[in-house]
Amino acid sequence: MVVAFSVIGILILALIYFVLRAQNLQKELALSRHTNKQTNSKINYAYHNLVMVTDALEKSLSSRIESAYKSRLINQEQYNALSPLMRNFSTIVMTCCEKGDSLEESLNKVLANEDITLEVIKEVVKALPGNIRMAWSKNTADGFIAFCQAVTASVTGTTKSSKVEQPESQEKNNA
Repeated sequence: MVVAFSVIGILILALIYFVLRAQNLQKELALSRHTNKQTNSKINYAYHNLVMVTDALEKSLSSRIESAYKSRLINQEQYNALSPLMRNFSTIVMTCCEKGDSLEESLNKVLANEDITLEVIKEVVKALPGNIRMAWSKNTADGFIAFCQAVTASVTGTTKSSKVEQPESQEKNNA
């Protein structure tokens, strides 16, 4: 009889332990859900702001490249290559960030709807100053952002080099 009461007592203690443990796990789960909800809210807010910033930067870069072309700071070939990059800046950056694509993969997707190829763009990039080519060669979203900033800054005269280097044949034609 004493053995039966001992077994029942041990089972009751085990039951109490598991009930308390289950309650603690439920509290932890509720706290985790709340934290997850807050984190998702912050992520959505940050994503929304990133989209707004890239859209604003796209407009700024597009207007800079248009202005440089109208002022004849860049030639037709450079404009044809750089303009689609600036017009699709937000899409390219967001594709790189959202899907983890490299710059080249993002460009291939965007340029599928354009009249220009990636090879033509690469040829134009080769004629640009070294610091701009270095930003391009990173093949990442941050490298692309730096590239676009450097290109538009150099052609609008906000850096030491006030003009994008034109190919030699183009310079001879302009002389």
